[in-house]
Amino acid sequence: MSLKGKIKVSLKLLRELRKLSGISKFTNMHSALVLAIGLEKLGVIDFLEKPRSLEEVANFIGDVKRLDFLSELMEVLEREKILQKLDGHYKVNIDQLDKLKKKRTTNPYFIAFEPITSGFERVLYEVMRDVLRGAEFDFVSPEVATVFYFQNASPLYALGRELLLELGGGKGLKGKRILDLGCGFGAEPITLLNYLDFDCHLICADFFPNVVDECMHTTIEVDGQTKMLKDLEKVEFAVLDPSMRKPFPIPDEHVDLVFSFALLHWSKYPDKIISECARVLRKGGKLMMVTPVKKKEGSRITAGEVLLKLEGGNRFYTREEMEKFLTDANMTDITIFISHMIVAKKG
Repeated sequence: MSLKGKIKVSLKLLRELRKLSGISKFTNMHSALVLAIGLEKLGVIDFLEKPRSLEEVANFIGDVKRLDFLSELMEVLEREKILQKLDGHYKVNIDQLDKLKKKRTTNPYFIAFEPITSGFERVLYEVMRDVLRGAEFDFVSPEVATVFYFQNASPLYALGRELLLELGGGKGLKGKRILDLGCGFGAEPITLLNYLDFDCHLICADFFPNVVDECMHTTIEVDGQTKMLKDLEKVEFAVLDPSMRKPFPIPDEHVDLVFSFALLHWSKYPDKIISECARVLRKGGKLMMVTPVKKKEGSRITAGEVLLKLEGGNRFYTREEMEKFLTDANMTDITIFISHMIVAKKG
């Protein structure tokens, strides 16, 4: 797509999201609120009504092995003014925390991401505690995947997927064989099928059998009838190895397009994932993905990146890293658009 075309599509998306001005600012604010809610569920916010050192907070949580994660968490909460720091001690700023909590019902961005917020209140604070205590995840845990079932179905995510499809070829992608890498519980395949008017062959793949099974049984409207995805003639399914010790169960040069939305930053094996994407792509096929891309190594850590780590994810990758992953996999014509959307072609 030409630069003019990209601008046109972006403006279309931005018009749809016109109520969400200052998205980057709201992203950090919302991520900080979610982190604070996690600490609140663990009793840490009440503990910080009096100034406490980092070590005191770690001892209160108990058995903290990742003091580096805890330090980053406290740092970003201080940056968003939820915490105040004086003489090396942290104290909660209740007024600021209450202001952010009110945005849950008044700010469109916070409302759009309410599933994550409420997910931390219900279960993900336990994942955060486990990560601080040294738990390791090869990939996103089933608990996190369940929360993202609700998030991935949001209209905001659907708009993002449609923009990525526009950037990768738009309606010209009809008739293609597509690997949906990280299909989740079915919201993503539904977007792809509806966007392409069911004119494609779709392979829905994810890293847990229960996630793929749920995707198989997700329903979609086809010509006035309600059908499960597993009953559609041109839709198939694959379970992938989260440790990436095994290749994708897909033949070489089998697909025209790999579509992956908000997946890569969860994995410790981005190079292996991209290499497998290149293997299954036909020559000239496209890889299209969304993942946050940092400008350079050493950039100040954001609340969003800390939140990712404490959900059991890995990290955001830099532009230099992403370009190397792609070129090492023989991908060319690399475009990184609005620091999230990546389109590349197999050479």
